[in-house]
Amino acid sequence: MLICLFKLEDVGPTLSKMVVDQDVHFDETTVDKFRFSGTMTYSLIFQGMVTLDDMVSELYGPFPFAFSSGFVQYAYSFMVDDTTVQDKRMKHKTIGLLLMLVPEMVSKIDDFREELAKSLVYRFRKIYKIEQVDDIFLTDIIKEYNNTVTRLLNQQQAEQLSGQIITFLQEKPDPKKETELNFSVIYPIEYTELVRNYFATLLSSLPYEESVYKRDEAYIKTSTSKLTLVTNTSLTKEFIEKQKALIFLVNINEGEYHYIYDLLSDLGSSPKIATVMSLPENLEAASKKYADFFVGLQEKIHGLPYFSASYTGVSEFKSKMLEALLWALTPD
Repeated sequence: MLICLFKLEDVGPTLSKMVVDQDVHFDETTVDKFRFSGTMTYSLIFQGMVTLDDMVSELYGPFPFAFSSGFVQYAYSFMVDDTTVQDKRMKHKTIGLLLMLVPEMVSKIDDFREELAKSLVYRFRKIYKIEQVDDIFLTDIIKEYNNTVTRLLNQQQAEQLSGQIITFLQEKPDPKKETELNFSVIYPIEYTELVRNYFATLLSSLPYEESVYKRDEAYIKTSTSKLTLVTNTSLTKEFIEKQKALIFLVNINEGEYHYIYDLLSDLGSSPKIATVMSLPENLEAASKKYADFFVGLQEKIHGLPYFSASYTGVSEFKSKMLEALLWALTPD
């Protein structure tokens, strides 16, 4: 396991620590990957918080890890005292997040998630200050993780899985394969306020080189990726052909999704496709609409990589969007 600690500072969430149980040098490329993945996770998990009373300590995940298909990430939220916070609204508190990288095989072990959650709740029960979340504390969590995996599997398998983390961290990027990843969230016009409310913080907190935020389009650009949020009324064929992944927000109850069929029918490229759908209160009455949507969609995607998620409330929307965004970033 590798743990990254993110804490809220005046400039937004920042990567404070990266801890693994072996001596590994983190080059800047590796740090950038975790900084991007972690701040995206941080922003989406804490979107919509109005007061500190909205904060809960909770384990999220597993989510796809944005930069390797062999791993998944978990995230644990917490709040502790921090005298360095200058924002008076925070009342000398900071909202922290542990981003934990584990091999995908580990996440599929029966009882692993439950054991991880219990361990984190137990270890944070006496943590009151951010200074207590130090390298020793995080290393102890990793040791407990190693013990859990060994108990659920065996010593040899646990060591092999641990070696996967180290191998990944020590890999050097291939310059020939380093190309910019363009991916976009496409939403109907009636979702404008939803997108505005729950992505404004995301766009302002991620590490980016360039950003634009307008009512009908917004994007952030990093050294390796460009995430665009755009209404379905502002699409062009040239724009679509450049995207490696298309994430559609779908309002099935209103039936405003036939533009997706038209767009997919006219594709000259092979992007990954994701749909994140709102569920109406009366699921039974809407069941035929769902069936019709999926039948039409399957006829259009023609074997393209596909991800689907649905939500009923704001908190679930954040979680499902996070899954879709990280899936879009995961290598093919």
